[in-house]
Amino acid sequence: MKKYAKIITAILIISMLSLALFACVNPDSDKEGKMTLVLLDGDNAKEYVVDLSKLPSGNSQTGLISVLEYLQNDGRLTYSIDGTLLTQVGDLKNDAGANKWVWLYTDVEKDINVTEFATQITYKGKTYTDSGLGANLMSIKDGCTIIITYMIFG
Repeated sequence: MKKYAKIITAILIISMLSLALFACVNPDSDKEGKMTLVLLDGDNAKEYVVDLSKLPSGNSQTGLISVLEYLQNDGRLTYSIDGTLLTQVGDLKNDAGANKWVWLYTDVEKDINVTEFATQITYKGKTYTDSGLGANLMSIKDGCTIIITYMIFG
């Protein structure tokens, strides 16, 4: 009986370690196709088309952070994050004194903010809703567009 208990314990430990190894991979993100990231500052827009097959898989960065990390490593933009809060992306930067914050909008339906406080913007004739998730939890889908802009409170 002790022999079987040791075998079962070993199998459970191996299973848990395997799950921990792959827990960082975002299963809701596509591995192929293209997505568009837009940095929108007033009327100034910078668009980045990202080939999803070039995003590293299995790393510790998930969701939109994996896209930002890829673009930063490719020398196309810079970003900074404080914990889970994006503080700067490209030329967009939080300004607490002006109540101006980096804000995320998406067209991925499962990620949109569904609260009564949801906000929308229009870009190139299409409506986008602010994300109900943090950047690291957002889904990256083939054909999706994520817009990073400002939200001004007050």
